[in-house]
Amino acid sequence: MPRPNRTWLHVRLCGASVFLLGCTGTISADSPSEGTPLAPGGASAAGGGAISDAPRLCGGAQLAPSPLHRLTRLEYDNTVRDLVGEDLQLGKDFAQDEYAGTFTANFFTPITEMQFAEYATAAQTVAEKAAGSMAKFVPCDPAADPTGCATRFIKQFGRRAYRRPLDDDEVARFGKLFQLGLGGADFANGVRLVVQAMLQSPKFLYLVEGPGPLTQHQLAARLSYFLWNAPPDPQLSAAADAGQLGTMAALRQQTQRLLADPRALDMITDFHVQWLGLDELPTLGRDTMLYPKFEALRPAIIEETGHFLAEVLKSDGGRIDTLMTAPFSVVNKALAGLYGASSTAADWQKTTLDPQQRAGLLTQAGFLTAHGSFDGSSPILRGLAVRERLLCAPMPVPPPSADQNFPPPAPFTTTRQRFDRHRTNPSCATCHAMMDKLGYGFESYDGIGQFRTMENGVPVDDSGELLSTDIDGPYKGAADLVHKLVGSGQFQRCVATQWFRYAFARLDGEGDKCALDALSKRVGGASMKVTDLLQGIVESDAFLTYRPVN
Repeated sequence: MPRPNRTWLHVRLCGASVFLLGCTGTISADSPSEGTPLAPGGASAAGGGAISDAPRLCGGAQLAPSPLHRLTRLEYDNTVRDLVGEDLQLGKDFAQDEYAGTFTANFFTPITEMQFAEYATAAQTVAEKAAGSMAKFVPCDPAADPTGCATRFIKQFGRRAYRRPLDDDEVARFGKLFQLGLGGADFANGVRLVVQAMLQSPKFLYLVEGPGPLTQHQLAARLSYFLWNAPPDPQLSAAADAGQLGTMAALRQQTQRLLADPRALDMITDFHVQWLGLDELPTLGRDTMLYPKFEALRPAIIEETGHFLAEVLKSDGGRIDTLMTAPFSVVNKALAGLYGASSTAADWQKTTLDPQQRAGLLTQAGFLTAHGSFDGSSPILRGLAVRERLLCAPMPVPPPSADQNFPPPAPFTTTRQRFDRHRTNPSCATCHAMMDKLGYGFESYDGIGQFRTMENGVPVDDSGELLSTDIDGPYKGAADLVHKLVGSGQFQRCVATQWFRYAFARLDGEGDKCALDALSKRVGGASMKVTDLLQGIVESDAFLTYRPVN
């Protein structure tokens, strides 16, 4: 990277506070385009929100407050990709994202000095890209009219970076910074300074919203970051600029367009990876003596989820019962071998599996591996995952006296037998009964998801029991379990709740009961399609309104 000149250093050290003001405090809606709804043509308008005929089933007073959302690493990378046309993957060097439940969700908390430095370094990298490819970013000839061309660049790039048009004051301030960059340097240095300042601004790093009904630009950004984890594309941006998102019909049309785009599949895959705890698959380890083929299989295990979701979305819009009980998957030759299926195709293809052994996402190698242990299966981890992630029934924190070490392997003993013995502590027995008996149904799968009937020379017992749910009772094997789950009202509401948390990047609160009740009714059973559920979220009061934290 070229050594920055003195002007660049001066602005970075002395001017950064101007553009980053608010990263450790309250960001105010200090421009008409952020603070008030937009009328057609993008002009500021008093009165109601962006959607004139929006339903009011719950009302803003019943919505739980939302913390201001800072871009996650994935959202940051997708935003920079759309800005510069290159997948720079700068987010990999950022601090870990915060979480709301199982989902990444950066709350509006003061950023640390380390995060400040990370954003500054990333902004410098993007700025150098822009300055080095001026023909790609500058929509005019700088030699003919430097000042006018700078203004056009500021408005155009700023519109994309801030996800809305800049106001006159912002254009003027960036214009002064641009002129400072020109002093003793060239036009490219002005571009460099402006881009770097914009990408360190809270108006880039945060999704600034409300309070109250969203403006059209805020709604466009919320829609695209939900369905794509990325900023609005030119078509959605143009609709917001023209005030064409003012009805539910227009919003529905845009939602359906975004859902038809491949980026929606990426988002749906991201949801399922986080929901089911598959994000640990790239780094978790397995005993190479017990599972010598695991490292070779790991890429296919990770990739299967996306291929399976794509197939189900294509075939029936992503019905929840199909996702949970499908007697097929999309596999390559290596993964077919793991599943005991006959396939000679090296590429991925839909493959019928034994319905007694495989039924949807929970019997795929990804889930079973992610919730297995280093040297085998784990009824605790698998049972806990089902309770907390699929039934939304969090377990209490273990008491200080609890022994959290797993029972060690023993010859001629199954995992179930070992775990049966560890529930002798009365303070642990109740909770472990709810986890272990739920997890025992997965004992027909080893630590990487291979089906088995014997373990250590002893027959496997995969009978289990559901406790403290709306479908209590015994079951036999994972396939039986998932068929019971899809008929559970508790499971169906949990699916709606998990999508709600993902969409709003926060946990649900007491004020969200009305919204979740309405969304759960929309699920309407296990035959509900994921795409219809997403449409329901977008059309809800909660999606169209922002209530800040007081």
